[in-house]
Amino acid sequence: MNRPLSYCTLIIFWVLSVQATKAQTTDLIGEHFKLLNSHDIKGLANEYAIDAMIYSPNWEGPKIGPSGITEVYGRYYKTTPDLAYTITNTIKSGDNIIVQYSWGGTMAKPENGEPSYMEGKKYLLQCCTIFVIKNNKIIKETNYFDQVAYLRQVGFFEKH
Repeated sequence: MNRPLSYCTLIIFWVLSVQATKAQTTDLIGEHFKLLNSHDIKGLANEYAIDAMIYSPNWEGPKIGPSGITEVYGRYYKTTPDLAYTITNTIKSGDNIIVQYSWGGTMAKPENGEPSYMEGKKYLLQCCTIFVIKNNKIIKETNYFDQVAYLRQVGFFEKH
């Protein structure tokens, strides 16, 4: 058997499998943002591993798996029915994908405990999310956005 040819064949298969994996993760993130914009909570939940960890410094503790996603986006879509997302940059490295994007809409129905003056206020936030993907499922997600910018746009500082 010709060893150099065998090694070349193995390298080609490895490169193709890496490229296929990168394409899958890119496709998953593209689909993720389509589902976000269509407010398809069930579709979003299906993208996450059962034990996926979802974090944001603006939440009280992490959310876990599809049920955590259902809770978070159920709240977001209820308070802001016109919520929309626009990707501005994507960076891929191995199983990690970093997405910079904007999201915003009109606060139609503030949650319990939120002041009524927020109702009808428009907001647009710059965000960054780090996804970790294994076996074409999101296993970890960490979301960052500027809470002060949000409070400014919904009138908090005008009242306080």
